[in-house]
Parts: sequence; C-alpha cells; structure tokens
Amino acid sequence: MSRIKSKSPVQISILIVTFNSASTINQCLDSIIRQSFSDYEILVFDNASGDATLKEISKYQNIKMFPCQNNIGFGAAMNKLAEKAGGEYLFMLNPDCVCPPETLIRLLDFARAHPGAISPALVYPDGDQQLSARSFPGYKNILFSRRSPLFQLGLAKSGEAGYLFLDCAAKVPAVSATALFIGNNLFKQSDGFDERFFMYLEDIDLCRRLAEKEIDIWYLPDVKISHVLGASSASNAIKASYHHHFSMFKYFTKHYPRNKIKNLILFLLLAAGLMVSVATKVLKVKKRK
Repeated sequence: MSRIKSKSPVQISILIVTFNSASTINQCLDSIIRQSFSDYEILVFDNASGDATLKEISKYQNIKMFPCQNNIGFGAAMNKLAEKAGGEYLFMLNPDCVCPPETLIRLLDFARAHPGAISPALVYPDGDQQLSARSFPGYKNILFSRRSPLFQLGLAKSGEAGYLFLDCAAKVPAVSATALFIGNNLFKQSDGFDERFFMYLEDIDLCRRLAEKEIDIWYLPDVKISHVLGASSASNAIKASYHHHFSMFKYFTKHYPRNKIKNLILFLLLAAGLMVSVATKVLKVKKRK
C-alpha cells in the first residue's frame, strides 16, 4: 500500500455537499473516521439545509464547514469546496454514502498508477449493485434512463439506458459523482463542474470534457461504497425531478447545439416525462395518506 507523502498539506481532501442530510451524515462521517488511511481533511458545504444537518456535523471535530444561506446547487458547491481544498487528490462523496475502512487507501493506490478520474462501485445498503458507470447519453438511450417514466414503471432495461455492468477495473465513458476520486489539479484544470447544471448531469458533462482531453475515467467494481440512492432529493422529489429533466435538456443543447429540431423534440418529450414523473410522485404521496 502506498504511503508516499505529497507536497500538499494532505494527500486527500474529502468534499461533501449536504442538503437536509441529517439522517445520513453521521454514518457517512463515521465511516471516514474509521478509514485505515489518515492523511486527509474533510470539507463540508451545506446548501441551506432546513433540518438538523449542521447540528449533527457540529458533533465532529476537525471538519471544515461552509454553511450557505441559499441552495446554490451541487456542482457550484463542489467547486467552492475544491477551491478551499489543500489535498493532492479530491474525493467527492455524497452524504448518504458509507465507505469501508480500506476505501481511501485503495483509491489512492489506484490513482497513483492510473491518472484520471476514478469511481468506486456503488451498492445499495443491502449489497445490490447500483447503476453508476455508463456510456454518454444519446437521444435514444435517455428515454430509458433511470429517472425516466419508462424506467420507473419497469418498462425499460438498464442496458437500453447505456448503463454498464463490469466485474473488473475498466475505463468507461462516464461515472457518477456520487463518489468520485480525482486529482486536485486535474479537476481545476478542467474548470470543475459546469455550474449551469444545478444538480444532475454535471458529472456526465465533466466526464465528457475529460474524455475530450483524452483523460481516462476508471470504474473500480471491487471497491464498493454503500449508497442510499436519492436520500437528499427525497425531501423534495418533485423539485429533484424537475432539475433532472431540465439538466438533461441543458446537456444536449450544450453538446449538440446544431441539432435544433432534435432538441426541440427532446424538450417536448422531457416536458411530457416530467409531467408523468410528477403525477406518479403525487399519486404515491396520496396512497401513503
């Protein structure tokens, strides 16, 4: 295992953006504290949580906390944390993740030998695999994406949406930023996340820009992190659905600006999909009552 000291104050800066994360942040921070590797710092940016998130974080020592009075979005918050980070590497981590004790050292060792962006595998708390590595979205496969009405209604298969199932370390087109390990300088040289994406698709956009510079993106299925999918967005599922559909439209108009007719059709399909998603969520709420 690598224990090489870097010229940076610490080797790894762990960056966490919270939003109404009181129910998950303790398990996340506890899992970091239990790491076998200790040359790290923890920076947390809170996007105007309305619950006890800040109170829970205050129970921990040596955490650099940056509360914000407004929700500026995931990408913008991560960019601000990256500006403050002193580590040679950045480990972007959702507050609803739990990391096994060897996570940091295994990611660091792999990064030393394989420069680029690295994503561990994401699994549900029961151990089932989550979909986190994928091909880039296209006009066809987004109809089957995980948050599309077709997928949520069980009418689409994961492969049709471009998700990849891998059992060994491999280069992939894109990964989720739920847990993303990347060199500090590399992230900054790539201009970080595009802040036009309030939430969702900012990670796919970053991966696309890295790929254009021929920078490798790795997926490590043998490094598994438990993730409670959608824990933060669950507090306002309708708003989260809106941002997902709007970010998808932004992604295509940014990367395919000349496809005006296709983008218009996409807009209409996304608008219809959003209405179906909202109606589905409203019905679920009424059933619970």
